Amino acid sequence: MSDKKEKIILTQIKQDFTTPVDAIADYINLIIEASANYDKDIKFEFENIRKSAKILRLNFIEAFKDFAEVKTKTIKTDEEASVLRHDLRTPLNGIIGYSEILIEDYEEDIEDKHKEDLGYIVNLAKEVESAITNFVDFLKDGKRSFQETTDEDSGAESLFSSLGKIDFQIEIKDEIKNSKILIVDDIKTNCDVLERRLKTYGFETEVAMSGKEALSLINKNSYDLVLLDVLMPGVNGLEVLINARKNYDVDKLPIIMVSSFDDVESISKCLQLGANEYLPKPLNSTILIAKVAATLERKALREREKQLLNELHHQAVTDEMTGVPNRRYVFEALERSFKEIEQNKKEHFSIVIFDIDHFKNVNDTFGHSAGDEIIKKVSYVASKQITSPNIFGRIGGEEFLAIIYNSTETYISEICEKIRILIEKEITSVDQNDISVTVSGGASITNESLNISDLVNKADERLYLAKKNGRNRFYLNDG
Repeated sequence: MSDKKEKIILTQIKQDFTTPVDAIADYINLIIEASANYDKDIKFEFENIRKSAKILRLNFIEAFKDFAEVKTKTIKTDEEASVLRHDLRTPLNGIIGYSEILIEDYEEDIEDKHKEDLGYIVNLAKEVESAITNFVDFLKDGKRSFQETTDEDSGAESLFSSLGKIDFQIEIKDEIKNSKILIVDDIKTNCDVLERRLKTYGFETEVAMSGKEALSLINKNSYDLVLLDVLMPGVNGLEVLINARKNYDVDKLPIIMVSSFDDVESISKCLQLGANEYLPKPLNSTILIAKVAATLERKALREREKQLLNELHHQAVTDEMTGVPNRRYVFEALERSFKEIEQNKKEHFSIVIFDIDHFKNVNDTFGHSAGDEIIKKVSYVASKQITSPNIFGRIGGEEFLAIIYNSTETYISEICEKIRILIEKEITSVDQNDISVTVSGGASITNESLNISDLVNKADERLYLAKKNGRNRFYLNDG
């Protein structure tokens, strides 16, 4: 490209930038001059817009001198382009954000003329955003002419403008209202705008002004979502993302990256490192809330799915009547434990099988509802004595099986005798009838058994022997 053509394009870019920025300054100055009747909160927002516009112009003029006029710097990489884009878009984000907050939150308090002016400011800011893109793209590579760029953008703008104003309101579902969101950005204006937008929709927010502070808060507190800036001094956003993903997966802690890095490569890397979503600056309030809501809804859906799976698993392995593990769970645990012995991963352990003595008489005399209450009572008493890591479950009717990870006869004898005595003393009242029962059982140890079937058969045989010899007793061996 010739120097003359380059100079023409740069002049056009500068004009396309400074014209809307100066217009923004004019509009906001006119509003401020006529703002005597507004309260201090509204005046404060007006001043924020004016301050952001001033910073935006200064940042651009400085960058233009460095890169375009004096040419003491050059842009050689996508990263350098993104840093420049970030520096220019940060104050632009403040202009758009504060203007939209005023239009949305103070609609009834601001004169119609000033609401119209704020609308102009937002549209002018979008023109500035286009000029920033053209400026950075031109400095990065001059292959794509400025005229081609503006022609394409104008076509797209014309297409969407033809639709007119769309009446649209994002609805926040009850299940995600009051979600706690951590905002991480080293620019106070960005944090302020994000906080106000999110609070408008009922979200709770907390702010971290550095990557280091963000990691500390993430490790201490529970958040439903993190909005994370990429470019920060010290610990940057990517480092925060990498560290957060060591402890929290994408379902447990969703993270949306928020940055002026809008090239495909940067977005791709953020997603590869574990980001759930990506939001480019300056932020559009509709896109922001839509992506925040969608991300939180996905998190809520995953949590419901996990809860449902846990409930289904619980139902599949739990005895419905007593709430203790069922036959399936007990025997699966028995198989796993026996295999671990064979693989030298677990020491020998014991099992105890026992049931309720003369249980048929209880059903025949007092009815099946009374029998159910007796089963519940025996389950409750025994499960209080046989606690984790040991396993106690109901394997059918009035029959129970316990896995006790201890092979000493003394320990087994003590725990079985305690259960026998407690159940013998227990009284269950059903329909004004006081019912007492006893239990009998048999135990076996893995070091005397070749396999699970042999282990269970030995315990069963000793249970039968206990019943044969008078019931209300436990046999630990064949003696």
